[in-house]
Amino acid sequence: MKNSVILILVAAAVIYIAFFYREADGVDQVKADMVLKNGNIYTANDAQWIAEAVAVKDDEIIFVGSAADAQDYVGENTNMIDLVGNTVFPGLTDAHVHIKWIGQRELGLNLQGIDDLGETVAKIKKYVEKTPEGEWVVGVGWIEKKWKEGRFLNKDDLDPFSPNHPVVANRAGEHSIVANSKAMEIAGITRDTPDPDGGQILKDENGELTGMFVDNAMALIRDHIPAPSREQNKRSLQAGFDFMSRMGWAQVQQAGGTYNDIDIIKEIHSEGNLKTSIYYAMNMGEEGRKLLDRGPEISEDRMIDIKGIKYFADGALGSRGAALLEPYDDAEGKGLQLIDREEALPVYIEALKKGVQIETHAIGDYANRFVLDLYEEAFNAVPASERAEPDPRWRIEHAQITHPDDQKRYKELDIIAVVEASTVKGDLYFAPDRIGSERLGYAYLWKSLIDQGIRFTAGTDAPVEVGDPRVEFFSLVQRTDFNGFYTDDWHVEEKLSHAQALKTMTLWAAHAAFQDDIRGSIEVGKKADFSVFDQDWMQIEPIEIMDSETVMTIVGGKVTYER
Repeated sequence: MKNSVILILVAAAVIYIAFFYREADGVDQVKADMVLKNGNIYTANDAQWIAEAVAVKDDEIIFVGSAADAQDYVGENTNMIDLVGNTVFPGLTDAHVHIKWIGQRELGLNLQGIDDLGETVAKIKKYVEKTPEGEWVVGVGWIEKKWKEGRFLNKDDLDPFSPNHPVVANRAGEHSIVANSKAMEIAGITRDTPDPDGGQILKDENGELTGMFVDNAMALIRDHIPAPSREQNKRSLQAGFDFMSRMGWAQVQQAGGTYNDIDIIKEIHSEGNLKTSIYYAMNMGEEGRKLLDRGPEISEDRMIDIKGIKYFADGALGSRGAALLEPYDDAEGKGLQLIDREEALPVYIEALKKGVQIETHAIGDYANRFVLDLYEEAFNAVPASERAEPDPRWRIEHAQITHPDDQKRYKELDIIAVVEASTVKGDLYFAPDRIGSERLGYAYLWKSLIDQGIRFTAGTDAPVEVGDPRVEFFSLVQRTDFNGFYTDDWHVEEKLSHAQALKTMTLWAAHAAFQDDIRGSIEVGKKADFSVFDQDWMQIEPIEIMDSETVMTIVGGKVTYER
C-alpha cells in the first residue's frame, strides 16, 4: 500500500513537473497572433529552406516548421491563414526605387509600356485636351526601344496640339525629358543656350532644338514646373506605397529623397497607412548634409530607417549619358560625368566616420571605375578604427558596365553591386548598338559577380521600370524579353538560379540595408514580412511567373494587401 502511494505521488509529481516546465517553456503561454499553413513556404534560409507552417506574434516570427508542431501556437484568437496551396516568400524587397515618382506615375499621365510612337503622342494629346489652358502637363515613362521610328520624342510631335500648354514628358530612366516649344519658351531656352555641366540640350543637324534635355540639362525646364503642394506629395507617396504593396513588395529602398518627404512618410505611418517598410537614402547635396549632421535614424519598429546618401556619377545608357571609357558605337562622345571628386570625397570620408552608407549611381565603365577610385580613396583616408560601421556596406547602383579590371575591385573593396534586372528585357534592343559586342561581354553581369564573391542585390528602379516583382524574378532567371528573344552577344549565361534570384530579392537586399539580422528570410526572431503568390515561382516555367498574382502582402505581422 505504502509503495503504491509512493508510486502515485511520484507519477503525479512527474506529470506536474512536465506540465510546469511546458508552461515555463512558453509552449502553452505563447499563442500566435497569426499562423500560415497549407502552402509552399520558402524561407531563403539554407538551414531550413522549406517549411510547412509559420507562426507570428506581434511583428515577429516565433515558429517555423511543420504544420503539426505549429498547432502548439494556436489559441482562441489566432488568425489562421489557410494558404490553400499558395506560395510564401520572405517579404520581397525592391532595393532601388523612387517611391513618390511611382505614385506620380499612377496618378498622372503614365506613358509606360506603349510600344508605338503614334499611340504615345495620342495619349499625351488626349491628356492635354482635358487640362485647363496654360497649366503644365507632365508625363512619365515613355521609351522608344520598340518604336519602328527608332528615335526619341521631339517638340514637333507635341507642338501641333499644345500651343498654349507647356508639356514635358520624362523618358523612362529619368535621365532625359522632352519639352514642347511652349515649355522651352517659358524656360527661356533658345538654340544659343549653352549646355550646362553634366548635361546636354539635343539639337538636330541644323542646330535647331529638338526638345530633348539630358541629365543636368533637364533642370533648365524642370525648375519652371510648379512644385507640388504638400498634400499632392502625400497623395503621390501614398499611391506609391499602395502600388508596391499590391505588387507584393514588403520593403522598398529609396534611392535618394528629402526630409520633407520623410516627414510625410512618418505621418502616413502614424495614420496606419504605411504599406511597406522603407530604407531611405537622402539626395546628395543639402539633404545629404542634413543626414551627416543629424546622423542615421533607425526607427524603433524598423519601418522607416534613414542611413544613406545617394550620388550620381553618370547618366543612362539609353540617352547616351552613361560615362564610358571609350566612345559610343552609335554616336560621338563618351557620355556625361555627373560627380565632382572635390565635392564628393570629403562627404564620403565624413560618411565613413559617421556610419552613413554611400550609394552611387554608376552605369558606364568609366563611371564605375571613377566611383571605385573614390571609394578606395575614402577607405584609405579613414582607418577601420575611425569608422562608425566596421562594415560600411557601400553600394554602387546599377553597376551596369564594369570593365574586367574593375570587377575584382568590387570584391577587394567589398562593394555591393545593386543591379537593375528588369531593364534587360528592354535594353537588349538598344544596348548592342550603344556599346557593341565586346563591351557587352562585361555588361549586365550577375552570375559572374556572385561567382567572384561580390555582394549583390537588385532593384527595379521604378518608375523607370514598372516595379513588378514578377518581372524582376523572371528577368533574373531568364534574362530575355517575354518572348524569349535575345541576341547572340547578350550572355544569357549570366542569369541566376531560382535560389539565387530569391536571395537577391530577400536576404541579400536586407543585407544591403543593414537589416539581414531582422529581415530577408523566414526565421524565428525576424520580422513577420511575407509575400504570398498564387503560383510557385520556384517550380514553374519562368514565363508562367508573369501569369501569377499577388495573394497577400504581410508587413510586420499586418496584412497590407489582400486580393
